[in-house]
Amino acid sequence: MTAEYRVLGPLEVLLDGEPVAVPAGRGRVLLATLLLRANEFVSVDELVERVWDGEPPAAGRAHKTLQTVVLRLRQSLGAANCVRTSSNGYLAEAAPGQLDLARFRELAARGEHRAALELWRGPVLGNVTSESLHRDDVPRLVEEQVVALERRIDEDLARPADLLVPELWSLVRQHPLRETFWAQLMLALHRAGQQAEALSAYQEIRKRLADELGVDPGQRLREAHAQVLSGEVPVSPIVPRQLPPAYPHFAGREHELEQLTEMVRTRPDEPVLISAINGIGGVGKTALAVQWAHQVAERFPDGQLHVNLRGFDVRAEPLDPIAVARDFLAGLGVPAKELPTSDEAVIAEYRSLLARRRVLVVLDNAKDVDQVRPLLPGGAGNLVLITSRNRLSGLVAREGAKPVALDVMDERAATDLLTERIGTARIAAEPDAVARLVERCAGLPLALGIVAARAAYGDPLTALAEELEEERLDALDIDDPTTGVRHVFSWSLRSVSEAAARLFVMLGGHPGPEFTVEAAASLAAVPRAESVSALNELVAGSLVTRTHTGRFLLHDLLRDYAAERFSELSRESQADAQQRMFDHYLHTSLDANLRIEVKISWTPLAPPSPAAVIVPMPDTQAARKWFRVEYPVLLGVLREMVAAGADDLVWRLGYTLHLPLLRSGMLVDAEETELLALDAARRRNDMLGQPRLHRSLGGVYISKKMFFEAELHLQSALRFEEEGANVNGQADVSRGLAHVYEKLGQADRGLEILSRVHPRIAELSDYQRACYLEAYGRAHHLAGDQERAIELCLEAKALFFESKRQVMPHANNFETLGDVHLELGRYAEAVENYHASVEVLRAMEHRQALGDGIVRLARAHIAAGEPAAAREQLTEALALYEEFGRAEAAEVRELIASVTNV
Repeated sequence: MTAEYRVLGPLEVLLDGEPVAVPAGRGRVLLATLLLRANEFVSVDELVERVWDGEPPAAGRAHKTLQTVVLRLRQSLGAANCVRTSSNGYLAEAAPGQLDLARFRELAARGEHRAALELWRGPVLGNVTSESLHRDDVPRLVEEQVVALERRIDEDLARPADLLVPELWSLVRQHPLRETFWAQLMLALHRAGQQAEALSAYQEIRKRLADELGVDPGQRLREAHAQVLSGEVPVSPIVPRQLPPAYPHFAGREHELEQLTEMVRTRPDEPVLISAINGIGGVGKTALAVQWAHQVAERFPDGQLHVNLRGFDVRAEPLDPIAVARDFLAGLGVPAKELPTSDEAVIAEYRSLLARRRVLVVLDNAKDVDQVRPLLPGGAGNLVLITSRNRLSGLVAREGAKPVALDVMDERAATDLLTERIGTARIAAEPDAVARLVERCAGLPLALGIVAARAAYGDPLTALAEELEEERLDALDIDDPTTGVRHVFSWSLRSVSEAAARLFVMLGGHPGPEFTVEAAASLAAVPRAESVSALNELVAGSLVTRTHTGRFLLHDLLRDYAAERFSELSRESQADAQQRMFDHYLHTSLDANLRIEVKISWTPLAPPSPAAVIVPMPDTQAARKWFRVEYPVLLGVLREMVAAGADDLVWRLGYTLHLPLLRSGMLVDAEETELLALDAARRRNDMLGQPRLHRSLGGVYISKKMFFEAELHLQSALRFEEEGANVNGQADVSRGLAHVYEKLGQADRGLEILSRVHPRIAELSDYQRACYLEAYGRAHHLAGDQERAIELCLEAKALFFESKRQVMPHANNFETLGDVHLELGRYAEAVENYHASVEVLRAMEHRQALGDGIVRLARAHIAAGEPAAAREQLTEALALYEEFGRAEAAEVRELIASVTNV
């Protein structure tokens, strides 16, 4: 059972997700007071003063009356009771993750201010009546919230600021003298193009400060004012904060921590590669790396990058370093559409970005040197911290890496770790039992943590040692303790409920790296609520880890053990569990895909197993978020489907991943996924899947600028669509081919392809016909037939207006009309159409294409002899190009210079 305590809003206690009644009046005041100082003893005298709000009962009765309040509170909390007693006070015991206030402070300290603020549910302790509590304690918490909010807004100001303006107007009304909010409002207005409003806001706060406080604006306000007056709109880089949370109970590695720190101290201005935080599985490499990384994070103001390379995961392939570099680029703020397409370009961009920054890079669980070497950054200001079961001696020899070997804990260090987890008193009370437990755990922190989790329930240590010594599944191997640690796993698994033990075994059938409650419920064929309860039990026993995002994962050794136990099940049980897992992911993916690609239709598919939990997708935003979070798991599931021969599932899942991967710039993953899916569709001779996947792969290769490969797949898709007499499909694929031929300089072939469809365009919907006519008109323009191009584009324009859809083909249609009129010397018409294209792009919020559209409009103004208008447009385009780091920014600066003195 897992209890949660919440004070960032109404006081709440939850047990396994269900609310627990907290007695009103003095009981709530008592619990709130203790939780605000969780894990600290509060004296009886102070509690009496607080609980009775400065008017305590008679001195002789106060302590006894307080004991009655404590007793009633404990009875009400039941299994969620957290109140502990000492000789002179009381304490609220809250483990990591149980108290929202502790979680808020942890997230805020790591720079994850948005996630921290999401924990606030309303006025602090709004259901607790206590004048002194709300006078003395609550204001300090509110200040912490406001500071976190200020920092979150500072981070958001690095992005397009339009959406911040309404929020900041609200905040300055709530906090009329808070200068930071006013300064942020001024900058948001300025970056949204509202300079006059920004200057007006400055005058308003300046007058308020003078009238109400008799002071002048502070430095933050003055700097914001100067920035608005300068007209400059700087774009701050994104600062990634990817480190996992520090381990709450860390002990026994003081020498290694100092060794790591000494390396940085001796080479402060050089890149330091610490490769061999190396050692056997379960020895605590990740914990050491994360703990030390948090200690030195402040030395790296440009952020921290972290990845689990999964070098020794038995259920999945190690991560591809190119894919990791691409994810790191996204974390550093590179937009998806700006991610390089070739492997060499990805690594070059990654190293170029880091060369200008000071970043801490943590590469956890590396398989070998080849996996790590592409991820070593350029620049002297970065530090790379690597963990691996291997020594990675190649890095030591070639890159000068500094190895730190991590051995099992000696008896003293192991005892320190147990002491940190279960307290000095219990360790001192049973020293012989402690020594026996340490010996059986072979100095492995993973095993010691599991023992400590068992001991936390209050069982005598001697009894635990006797139980553990009776476990004879594996003999302890002195040369490799990991072969003996399974007896600790087995022993711990027998201590949890049957439902939790079964769920753990079923997790051996999951590909990883992380999983959700719903995935676990599907594997085990249990309702979601039972899955929550079982996972909470496994987390409490240190057999499963809950991540800071609320998902779950298994340590590598525990994953190995779960997989072994899963393999001992009957083949039928394994197959049934796997099918439920496939159903969970596939049907959820299909549902999410329908939110993103609404018009798609599917051939019949067997319904999911009744025991498979399908995650509901309320809207497009939820669908995109689900794909974004789950795609690493979905790639693993897809490979398992391939291995299982489930081809009908493979091609469907692969197709649903096309748009999410393409829009996220994950072109390598998209290509691999869709090739697997295409092979599956071919094996089934699926006449729906094959053309779709050829078309999707054509889109992937267009994005990778591999136009010959794109042509091959689109031609294959076209043959399928023609054989099936699918006019809509033919029109879509022909448009893609025309685009490819334009890029290849073969516009005449594009016109020929599109001409085949023209006799049957009456069979298309109005919207599909508009998209086709747009492409057909552009093909005529490229072929030199400008009058026919105008005729077709105007017909498309009318259909687009009827459909009332602001889509890319609509913008492209106006662009083509602008190109035609510009070529014919009709500059006013060119300006008009380019302007219309830009407005569609604005409505779509397609900022990537918007810069290009504005530059075309500016060039039309130049041709029309309107340099002032061109300069205004080019200034906006330059800001967009600089925002996305576009190389074309230099060309735009030259254009601005050319029209400045005209």
